[in-house]
Amino acid sequence: MKKRIVSTLLALCMLLCLMPTAAFAEGSTETPPVCSCETACMAESMNTDCPVCGAEGALPENCAKCAQPADDAAAQPEGEVSDPQPEAALTALSGEGVTPAAGETVREVRTAEALTAAIADSSVDTVKLAGDISISSSLTVTRTVTLDLNGHVLQMTGNDSDPVIEVKKDSIGVGIGNLTLTDSAPNTAHKFTPNADGLWVLNEENGTETVNGGVITGSKEMGIWVDGDYYKPLPQKPAEADCVHLIMTGGNIVGCAAAAGGGVFAGFHAYFTMTGGSIRGCVAKAGGGVCLSYNASFAMGGSALIADCISTEGGSCGGGGIGADLHALVALSGNAVIQNCTAQLGGGVYLNDATLTMSGNASVTGCNSIAGGGVSARGNATESDPPVFTMEGSSSITDCTALNGGGIFVSTSGGKVSLSGSAKIKNCRTVKRDGVDFPDVTGGGVHVSSGSFEMSGGSIEGCTAVNGGASVFVSTGDYGKFTMTGGTVDGSITMPYTVGNDTVYMDGLGTAVSPYQISTADQLKLFRDIVNGAGGQMPNRGACAVLTADIDLNNEQWTPIGPDTDSAYTGAFDGQGYTVRNLSITGDFKRAGLFGCVKDGSIRKLTVAGSVSCTVGQGWCGGIAGCAERETIENCASLCTISYTGKDARVGGIVGWVPNSSSSTIIRDCYNIGNITGGSDTGGICGFYLTGNIFNCYNVGEITGGEYIDNIAGYYINNPTNCYYLSNTDTDPAAKTAADFANGTVLALLKAGRNDSPWDSCQYVATAKITLPVFKGQGDAHEHNGKWTSNGDGTHSRRCNCNAAETVNCSGGTATCTQKAKCTVCNAEYGNALGHDFTTSWTHDDNEHWKQCSRCDAKDDVGPHTWDNGTITTAPTCTKAGEKTYSCTKCDATKIEPIPATGHSWKSEWAFDATHHWHECANDNCDVTDNSGKDGYAEHSGGTATCTEKAVCTHCGQSYGETDPANHTGTEQWTQTATTHEKKWNCCNTVSVPNENHEWTDGVCSECGYVCQHEDADKNHICDICGKTISEHKDADNNHICDYCNKKISDHSGGTATCIAKAVCEICKESYGSLDPNNHADLKHIDAKAATAAEEGNIEYWYCEGCKKYFSDAAATKEITKADTVTPKLPPKITAGDGAAVTQGEKKELSFTSDASFADFLRVELDGTTLDEKNYTKREGSTIITLNRDFVATLSVGEHTLAIVSQHGTATAKFTVKAKPAETATTQPTVTPQPTAQPQPTAQPVSPIPRTGDTANPALWFALLIVSGSALAAIFVLRRKDNRK
Repeated sequence: MKKRIVSTLLALCMLLCLMPTAAFAEGSTETPPVCSCETACMAESMNTDCPVCGAEGALPENCAKCAQPADDAAAQPEGEVSDPQPEAALTALSGEGVTPAAGETVREVRTAEALTAAIADSSVDTVKLAGDISISSSLTVTRTVTLDLNGHVLQMTGNDSDPVIEVKKDSIGVGIGNLTLTDSAPNTAHKFTPNADGLWVLNEENGTETVNGGVITGSKEMGIWVDGDYYKPLPQKPAEADCVHLIMTGGNIVGCAAAAGGGVFAGFHAYFTMTGGSIRGCVAKAGGGVCLSYNASFAMGGSALIADCISTEGGSCGGGGIGADLHALVALSGNAVIQNCTAQLGGGVYLNDATLTMSGNASVTGCNSIAGGGVSARGNATESDPPVFTMEGSSSITDCTALNGGGIFVSTSGGKVSLSGSAKIKNCRTVKRDGVDFPDVTGGGVHVSSGSFEMSGGSIEGCTAVNGGASVFVSTGDYGKFTMTGGTVDGSITMPYTVGNDTVYMDGLGTAVSPYQISTADQLKLFRDIVNGAGGQMPNRGACAVLTADIDLNNEQWTPIGPDTDSAYTGAFDGQGYTVRNLSITGDFKRAGLFGCVKDGSIRKLTVAGSVSCTVGQGWCGGIAGCAERETIENCASLCTISYTGKDARVGGIVGWVPNSSSSTIIRDCYNIGNITGGSDTGGICGFYLTGNIFNCYNVGEITGGEYIDNIAGYYINNPTNCYYLSNTDTDPAAKTAADFANGTVLALLKAGRNDSPWDSCQYVATAKITLPVFKGQGDAHEHNGKWTSNGDGTHSRRCNCNAAETVNCSGGTATCTQKAKCTVCNAEYGNALGHDFTTSWTHDDNEHWKQCSRCDAKDDVGPHTWDNGTITTAPTCTKAGEKTYSCTKCDATKIEPIPATGHSWKSEWAFDATHHWHECANDNCDVTDNSGKDGYAEHSGGTATCTEKAVCTHCGQSYGETDPANHTGTEQWTQTATTHEKKWNCCNTVSVPNENHEWTDGVCSECGYVCQHEDADKNHICDICGKTISEHKDADNNHICDYCNKKISDHSGGTATCIAKAVCEICKESYGSLDPNNHADLKHIDAKAATAAEEGNIEYWYCEGCKKYFSDAAATKEITKADTVTPKLPPKITAGDGAAVTQGEKKELSFTSDASFADFLRVELDGTTLDEKNYTKREGSTIITLNRDFVATLSVGEHTLAIVSQHGTATAKFTVKAKPAETATTQPTVTPQPTAQPQPTAQPVSPIPRTGDTANPALWFALLIVSGSALAAIFVLRRKDNRK
């Protein structure tokens, strides 16, 4: 009860502590004091007359004048909506123009020593550079501090093994580095020059690259190292507050190099946040700009920039801009930009078992690599893992290049890369590299080697590839996958397909938006197998495709696409004006053509040439398709020779058969040139059609067939409209002469006044040997005579025998700066003179420079050199002169002038070694190397030595000499083990009590107070060290054995045995003893059941489910066998069919039923003889025997006996065969032969942030905390008392 009361009191106190103390003053009527200052207070001059600022402990920021807003604060225009991040907020975030808050300690520094001291001084919040500073060793940050570059340069000099700054934990893990890098003078310009390795080197006078704002530069071992316990990898990620942080809101890290992370390296649970500033011109083997490893996190947003950085090797942490491995997390958001970065893997970002998210307007642009110009995602993720790389929002990857994967390269085992929202991959491409042997050069937008690329939104646009997959390329095998459920793609998607032992690549997904792109015979065969579900391909009858080139099938045997009506092709196929040549179909194909059957789709702009030779009854054949149901076929041509004979064969130049359920079928703007030999229904365009429409078509082939033959449609109900055929003799209006075809008459009729007509002009068609109308862009070459004649406009012409003129552009010859080119065909000048091509670069001698024409000797912009201010190429020393090199500001001409020696400039601080001290020269180029020749050189002196420390020189502060072992500065302390103790001085470890054994009293050493940590190796409950009894017997697992000493401490007891189970011990729950045969576990009573002919019966008995025994009494004392319980089946008998009669010769079935079980049936006997099973049938229903009607007709007159023999007896029936009555002659009616009905086509089925601040009295807080502490102490005392009980 006491504990409950105290707990309640504690809870109330804690609630009161959490409440704002201002709440307790709500009822107060006291008026708070008001600031009366006329000018703002300063820390060193507070207004003591003011009731607010004059109070004890008052701070300057509480002054009303200090807190007053600026008079010139811009007001929001009426009607405008506030930006969620106004300019002032963005300026604060980036660190630009930042002024430390009132009360914050700011220290300005001008020297390396002052900078180091300020970074270490915990009383300083912000360290601000007041000038350029050079350092020779790293700055170490183990606390929270802000470094304001203030537009200046912080440069590492003379040390190639240290970063400029190291952010880490201190040696005891208490201080945690948390550095904010900012810049309050972001418009100060600094110049850099890239060296041969791409590293930007500071060159303020003549640099070619300008960086605005403060700069960290010069390190050969990274700019900033964010060291999250590098040598102590943790088993799990610690809380973020326990990790080191780098926050970069401004400033620049430029021209730093490293093995990993040229600009910044963050590892082992470190955090790096970058919302402003830039990392530029840095170089590293891995992670040119930033390298992340071992669970490090990097968030890049705001206006942060990483640019012109280089990763020189692949490794596990490549990436020109960012390299991330070993579970690092990278997030790019806001307007973050990575641009113009280069790497072997991942020009912008490289991931290796790491994760990247791009959102907002984040972009990777202008980057390049071997694999993944923008991003390379690698690792060993699985399909169930979250995406390795997610692009969402309006993020983008643009203008990136690579050998493979211009935008993204995916090699993630089973891992996913996703594109969604309005994200885009744009204008990326694959390019070949000199000296790099890489066979593919594929995937302009995305290359998937392994893992999957999932696209649910966004776009891939304007991308190109050298060898395939302008938008997306998926590698061979089952390792790579691409799925597209949304978004847009404007280039090819190349997918691999396994055909036998080979791999065939084909562009497209087979959808209407992304149809298959077919340019080879292998791709057309693959498309056929995809539609037909053959060759190991999954069937897709509705796949869409386009031809992108003429295709030669080389007269190989062709299996039609969509072989029959139940497997018809239902997609859209666009030939795009191309021709499939050398089609060859032989054998017994019932549906023949390039396509067998097509339905509910379309075929357009396709020409087929070749031959079909088949003999098959009731077959359908056409050059384009054998059968077309509810299909649109337009702008198609057949140049096929067809011989397709057989009974009821339907043959046409374009389509063989259109069923009567196809009123929506359209055959439009098609023509046939090939000769056709068919069966019963043969036509130049279609063999047989009852419904649908044929119009604007013509045929010039010879048609031979059977019963129904026509030059357009063999058998039809709907008349073809505006269709024509070649005949110089027929008077049919559809018949047109060769002259009509050649002079444009037929062409005009086919165009029918349409502006969108596909018909172009009459051209010579070699197959028909005449001039015929053809589609736009189609037709064979004209037969020309005569030579080309110039038209004087840069073209020349010649005429065909048909009088058609061919006009082409002039070509050949070479134009010069001053003369036009001369055509090598018509010999006329054409085009324009090239004009001079003056180079953008300068050519020079010692006195002047000029721009040279690349094609002739002409010069332009000739002028004298204009020299710059010069660059020191050989620095002068204190004693030797140097050299200065001047460069022309326009060209690359140079001249050299000498620089005088500088003389010494001795530093005020001391330098020293073990025995001497001196002053160093401050000049970096000092050439005095012997210390004895330097200012103030002398031996150390002064100071007092102790047992641990040497004496300290009173001049330079350096320790020297030896220690004094008798001058102790510390205290004596015990060193204890489990069995011994020893006393030493803690200052120098000198022993005062030698090592000896403990003196034990009840487990405690009486001399040093050490408490024994008991050991009991022999498990006898007595400590082996001090001899004290330390435990009693316990049996927690109830196994009768002491859990500690393993001795038996009890026996089995309790429980009851049955016929199948022994008794179970109440302690250990295990079986013991013997079975009890008279104690049955589950005894069941079975009632008596009478036997039938089909089923055995049983007596009354009892059965134990436990021991599986049978008993004849309820007490289960008289055991019997299972067989003793069974009563046999009764003899069978006939229940139906006995006494049946039939007339001799009458064909009538006779059935007889026995009540015997069908499972017991053996045979049938007739008149004592076993009857052959072919003469009767048997079926269940007990047992039913039916004599066949033909057999009954053969039986003799008289009574017969039929026996149905079963395993348990025979059932017998009698039946009679009566004599046939006398026959009477009758007149047979005359039968008139009827004509055989014409087979009709079968109809096909149709597939269906609150305000803060509290001004209340702190005394109330203190009182509440005391009460809470007292309550906690009370609970602790009560629990101790309970435990003692």
